[in-house]
Amino acid sequence: MTANQREPVTAWAGLRWPEVTDATARQPVALLPFGAVEEHGPHLPLGTDIVAADALADQICAAAGLLRLPTMPYGQVWSLAHFPGSLTVRDELLVGLVTDVADGLRRGGVAGLVLFTAHLGNVAALRAASRALADSDGLPAITLAYPGLDQVAESVRDSPRSHPSIMHADELETSVMLALDPDSVDMDRAVKEYPDYPPDFGMAPDRWDTLSDSGVFGDATAASAEKGERIVAHVVTTACTIIDAWRDRIGAS
Repeated sequence: MTANQREPVTAWAGLRWPEVTDATARQPVALLPFGAVEEHGPHLPLGTDIVAADALADQICAAAGLLRLPTMPYGQVWSLAHFPGSLTVRDELLVGLVTDVADGLRRGGVAGLVLFTAHLGNVAALRAASRALADSDGLPAITLAYPGLDQVAESVRDSPRSHPSIMHADELETSVMLALDPDSVDMDRAVKEYPDYPPDFGMAPDRWDTLSDSGVFGDATAASAEKGERIVAHVVTTACTIIDAWRDRIGAS
C-alpha cells in the first residue's frame, strides 16, 4: 500500500477483546508511537513531540494499513532535563516497555511492530529494544524516526541547521507544528539561536541548557506551515516505503 492510499485506522485501545483476532488477521502489523515531554523553546509546547507522534502515526497507519497503538508520551530527554518542564525516563525503562508490550501483541496475533518516534532521543532505546526482541526470537520490530527528513530538509529550509544531527525547536520542527497544530505555536515568541557546539559534541555527554539560553537550536522565525506540510508528506511517504519493504522481508504483508 502507498502513502496515497488510505485505510480506516484501527485503534488497538478501541477494540473489544473478541475483536482482536479479526483485527490482527486483517492488519498484522502494529505501530507504537513515541513522543516526549521536553522544552521546545519559548514558542512551542512541552508536548510538541507527542503532537507530532500522534499526527504522523495516524497518517502512517492510514497509508500503510497498520494497527494503531496508543502513543507513549514520555521519552529519554537527558540532554534537556534541566530545562523547567522537561520530564525524562531511562533508556532501560523504554526497552522494557517495548519488549513487554511486544509479548502481549504477539499473543494477540500481531506479526510485526513498527516503533515510530517523533523524538530523536528515543532512537537508541528503541533500537536496543528491537535487538532484544530479535535475540529472544520475539516479535520482529523496526525503528523509524522522521525517515527521509534529511532529504526533504534540503529542499524546504531557508536557514542553516544548527547541527547535522539536531532538529529541535528550529525552522524544521516549528514548520511541522505549524502544519499539524498551528494553534499551539506562538510565532511572536519564536527566536533564532545558534549554539557554539564544542568539538566533542555528540561524543561527550552535554546538557543542552549549557549550550542554548532559549532552547531553540536554529532559526525558528523562518518556519512556515507550507514547509511543514512538505516535510510531513515526505516523511509519511518514506515511512510507508520502508515499512512495505520490511513487511515483505519478515513475511507480514
